[in-house]
Amino acid sequence: MHITRRAVLIAILSSLFCFYSGIAQAQEASVTGRVLHQEHHTPLADIQVRMVHTPALAYTDGNGRFIFDHIPYGEHMLVVGGNYAGKDTLRFTVDRERVELGDVSFNPGAGAVSMPGQQIPTVALEDNDAWEGDEDGAQGQMVSSLLMASRDPFLNTVAFVFGQYRFQPRGYNRNLQQVFINDVPVNDMETGNAFWNQWGGLNDVFRSRTQTYGLMPSPEAFGDINGMISFDATALDQQKQTRVTYSLANRQYRNRLMVTHSSGMKKGGWAYSLSASRRWAKEGYVEGTFYDGYSYYAGVSKLHKNHQFSLTTFGAPTRRGTSTSSIQEIYELAGTNFYNPNWGYQNGEKRNARVSDNFQPVSILNHRYSKNENFAIYTSAAYQFGKSRYSGLDWYNSRNPRPEYYRNLPSWMISEFNDSEAADDIREKWRTEPEKYAQIDWDRMYEVNYANVETVHDADGIAGNTVQGRRSLYVLGEDVDDIRKWTFNTRVEKKFGDRFSLFGGAAFIQQQTESYKEIADLLGGDFYLNLNPFTLRSDIPSASIGYYDLNTANKLLREGDKYNYHYRSYITKSWLWVQGIYKIRQFDFFLSVRGGYDAFQRQGIFQNGLFPEESHGRSPRYDFMSYGMKGGVTYKMNGRNYFFLNAGINTDAPQLEKTFIAIRTRNTVLDEPKLQMSKSVEGGYLLRSPSYSARVGGYVTDITNAVDVKRFYNDNPAYQSFGNYFMRGVAMRFIGTELAVEAKLTSALAATAVAALGQAFYTANPSVSMYLDNDTLAVTEYPEVYMKNHYVAAGPQSAYSLGLNYRSPKYWYANIRFNYFERNYISINPDRRTAQVAERAGHGSPAFHQIFDQEKLPGAFTADIFFGKSFLLTKALRKLPRNTMLYLNAGVNNLLNNKNIRTGGFEQLRYNFQDNSTLTFPPRYFYSFGANYFISASIKF
Repeated sequence: MHITRRAVLIAILSSLFCFYSGIAQAQEASVTGRVLHQEHHTPLADIQVRMVHTPALAYTDGNGRFIFDHIPYGEHMLVVGGNYAGKDTLRFTVDRERVELGDVSFNPGAGAVSMPGQQIPTVALEDNDAWEGDEDGAQGQMVSSLLMASRDPFLNTVAFVFGQYRFQPRGYNRNLQQVFINDVPVNDMETGNAFWNQWGGLNDVFRSRTQTYGLMPSPEAFGDINGMISFDATALDQQKQTRVTYSLANRQYRNRLMVTHSSGMKKGGWAYSLSASRRWAKEGYVEGTFYDGYSYYAGVSKLHKNHQFSLTTFGAPTRRGTSTSSIQEIYELAGTNFYNPNWGYQNGEKRNARVSDNFQPVSILNHRYSKNENFAIYTSAAYQFGKSRYSGLDWYNSRNPRPEYYRNLPSWMISEFNDSEAADDIREKWRTEPEKYAQIDWDRMYEVNYANVETVHDADGIAGNTVQGRRSLYVLGEDVDDIRKWTFNTRVEKKFGDRFSLFGGAAFIQQQTESYKEIADLLGGDFYLNLNPFTLRSDIPSASIGYYDLNTANKLLREGDKYNYHYRSYITKSWLWVQGIYKIRQFDFFLSVRGGYDAFQRQGIFQNGLFPEESHGRSPRYDFMSYGMKGGVTYKMNGRNYFFLNAGINTDAPQLEKTFIAIRTRNTVLDEPKLQMSKSVEGGYLLRSPSYSARVGGYVTDITNAVDVKRFYNDNPAYQSFGNYFMRGVAMRFIGTELAVEAKLTSALAATAVAALGQAFYTANPSVSMYLDNDTLAVTEYPEVYMKNHYVAAGPQSAYSLGLNYRSPKYWYANIRFNYFERNYISINPDRRTAQVAERAGHGSPAFHQIFDQEKLPGAFTADIFFGKSFLLTKALRKLPRNTMLYLNAGVNNLLNNKNIRTGGFEQLRYNFQDNSTLTFPPRYFYSFGANYFISASIKF
């Protein structure tokens, strides 16, 4: 493929340039070491390490490692955690190209941390472990191995630059990365995703992390095809400090206040840490949104001989008003690409109908036994509970209240009635009366409910019970997931000398989730009835089909009552894994294997009138055995040049919601659900030298036997109903290359270039089954849909960034980045890519291409700038506590204020089958923010 040839050329040229530039350095060296806690000898993360009388400044990674490049030969002094030399300053000589200082003990009470790190947490990638070794690996000495270390330019750029534009590393879904907190896996049991908002706002205590990328080995877990990330948030590993931070921004929230106090190690081996924050905005960047989030953290640790005990609890109760995508016609009517249809005025105040309300706190108990540096056992147990809520409007046999409903738009008046006057009238009303026509009309819904007085006979299922009152035709409901989750994880690390290390572990997770819909607001009415409005169109001759729950037929629903659906799911997940790493003079080998067991079951609480025999009670339990294996080799040509090749195969059990055909209403599952399989190969080259570093990698991953489900209203004349559209045999390929180059232009100025060029596309045509929500029959009319060679919607598939980073010896820094994104494809609607549609449109015709071709979004150029400075306040104000530091940080993303960047989109799943037209339901788009900023001030003592 052309894209691959271009990527290979870039990789070869960059590698040769970096290689020969690195060799040219004759009288400069790299200096490495590791910072350990002075009392309990554990690695310390994010500690400032400074070379006295030079501008060289570094910060330790999650393993306590630091590295200095471009250090001249001669005598030097090293200061850990401060800015000035003292009697405990480490003195050493640089007389060769690689100097290993070994372990440096430090009391973290006086440590200073990264200025950029105050605003943007860091992630990790390969750096080189600092073993002593000859540059050419001669004399039989070991060449240092690859290490996952923090502040890598590629993953930092991916996370905090590319990520804003919906870029997905390698095109993978985010559920293909394992996430751990204090050795506890925290990925969601139903979707596999990790929901970062469950611990959002706690940057200070979640700063320490390690990460593997792709198939690289980890001592902490088997990982997934996109690696793993592990946070260490125990009290014992928190830096001793009291910190207060205030941030101002114009993003989702406007303000953030965070306070953290960590004791460090106290007498008797105790340590504790507390942190709390609030993030809030009356209105965010998008009109009608708001943010109100609190976060808390409390941890305590006890060190006793070879044992370490820790108890940690944290949570982030957060309530926020959301926005959504729209079609381009809507954006043009509103005059802004940030139009939000989710809100309207009520009593002069903006009210959002789509509100996310989440609070699912976690408590973790950890034990670590370390007999010596060669053997350790880690054991963790966790409990999580709480509710996640998401509100939305419901209505019964009434007009759709959404302002962006397609029948309310000018395009509908023209296409359906050829009435340009009516279309112009709608445009004028959007311009002159936006509060009534462009936004939700709360007053109208209240008026409808006030006026709808009805008499209900046999109310609440009681014969002769007659109730008269205002029956709500519009209500605000909340989808609720109430979870109870227990997790146990243990792992072992054993080293057999310097060459062989063995790792392994076991995990067991059990989760119960109660899912239902709840009345949040009757909008002025007295009660609501739990009836299915879509059964009014059904031909099924039964009076009971309209009841969502036959157990409580004719029940008058008030606020707080459950309606529409109600069920419980039970999920069990467990696995065993083992990994061996063997190192010889110039090669590292690893092999990892995993075996897993998954089981799930549904229990219906409501007895749905359409499916009375399938909806109520417990389903059978469905069990799956899975496995995984990966291995790799690294060739360590010398202490600077590394070549690696890894390969893996992995299987995963199908997800709960992709196995039950309509999990909200019934216990029926797909026939013969299969394991999803992935096969992946990656390889690359890594350079580390005093002035240059580079990483060039390539990857190919095939995923087969996947299941995808889409739930939508199907306009096919044969259905005319909401349904569940199951695609089986979905197959995808992810192929590409990644490049990261960092060059020290001067002792204070560095340049960084990052590129990710990939292709993610479908490699097969899946078969389809359509299950209707309001019919008892399954429809399997289409044996397959034409998805092969269409692109997976994974954000920009080509992304580039060039940055200049200046760090002054006067303790200030400035960064500027220039970024470009391209080849971003919107998600396709498979239902309009069938043989039936192709025949009606005519193969190769303009109408055929309009229906079948996939839209590519325009490329986009952006620029970002960041700067900051730190001050030692005790130098000027001597009454302050020792080493009191003030950090000031600021930054602007999308500096050019480009408000026309489409970051993603999707074809609507509704399709005009009657006219074979894509114009009735055009694509919906997401736009990135224009210029957006943050300003942060932090004081630490």
